[in-house]
Amino acid sequence: MHIAQLSLTNVRTFRRLELDLSRGFHVITGANAAGKSNLLESITLLATTRATRAGPDAGIISWAALEDDPLPAARLAAHVESAAGQTTVEITVLTRELGGRSSPDRPPPTSRRFRVNGVAKRASDVIGRLRAVAFSASDIDLIDGPRANRRRYLDITISQFDPAYVRALQRYARVLQQRNGLLRRLHDRRGSPDELQFWDDELAASGAIVLAARAAALQALSRDAAAVYADLTAPGETLEVRYRPALPEELHDTLDALDESELASRLAAVLLDGRARDIQRGMTLVGPHRDDVAFLIDGHDAASTASRGEQRTAALALRLAEVTLSTDRSGEAPVLLLDDILSELDAARRERVLHVAYGVEQVFLTTPDEDRPTSEELPEARRYHLSEGALTPL
Repeated sequence: MHIAQLSLTNVRTFRRLELDLSRGFHVITGANAAGKSNLLESITLLATTRATRAGPDAGIISWAALEDDPLPAARLAAHVESAAGQTTVEITVLTRELGGRSSPDRPPPTSRRFRVNGVAKRASDVIGRLRAVAFSASDIDLIDGPRANRRRYLDITISQFDPAYVRALQRYARVLQQRNGLLRRLHDRRGSPDELQFWDDELAASGAIVLAARAAALQALSRDAAAVYADLTAPGETLEVRYRPALPEELHDTLDALDESELASRLAAVLLDGRARDIQRGMTLVGPHRDDVAFLIDGHDAASTASRGEQRTAALALRLAEVTLSTDRSGEAPVLLLDDILSELDAARRERVLHVAYGVEQVFLTTPDEDRPTSEELPEARRYHLSEGALTPL
């Protein structure tokens, strides 16, 4: 899989960018804040429909367009070539009101439109048409950041190769909202607890699919990340990635042994057992929306005991394992995005990353240093310099 053409219009620091691309390595150099990360984030958005950075969608639209255009919009498009054929994916972010000046404190309301081969689609139909694995220095937040970061990581990773997961996740979110609304009404003594039965069954059905997919993905990620981590560190150091589902402890080790129907029954029973507590709190206290992932280095919680270097290495091992998982599940390697990370790695870790990268059809790598990676490390790389929104081949 690779991107043959990339088009960005009014996307962050890019007013207009049109790129014809080939397989292999693409090294983008430029000063800090030149927009290198914006380029890779645009590719990630096309792959996942999710922005890398938190914040309103208006932040995707270039500030120049927000100031100058009467109805600002950003457009991202990629022509993708894969084993399945040729596909064009397109995302447009539109402002929904005319007039009035925008500011960082007052972003305009926006909407998104999605197209595949020129035909309007839902976001769920776009995910996976382009698959990408992105690694940046901020990935250390996967280790010691809030649990929502780790759930988001799982959702983005699995969604790119499992359409059923996308549908179940969307259904789960809608049902959870309805159930929580009913719990709040019951908390205020409006309605009957029996009304929860329908929503419990619906939540359990979609939640079982989410739980099963996460358990399977993490089993593979843990195995491969452990192997990569062992290659990157001193002999004897270990990494383990454990799934921490928001379920009773006795169910944690049985997820792999249960089919989706059995898992749905178990989840429905857990919801019923916790119904009184949920009503008291006015929210659903168990289920995939409260899951977590634990990273253990030498058997200890990496978030609280590992050094920053160990945490960064664990995050790198996870991302490289993700390349293997995506390849195994889909039959071809994803596009690999490496955002200014090689300068932070020693020679051994840099060699390991490049070894994995050579097994990928297309790699985008950003760096502030035009001399690294060297021509000896990447002899056939295509190199570009980014400045003021313009990408110049070197």
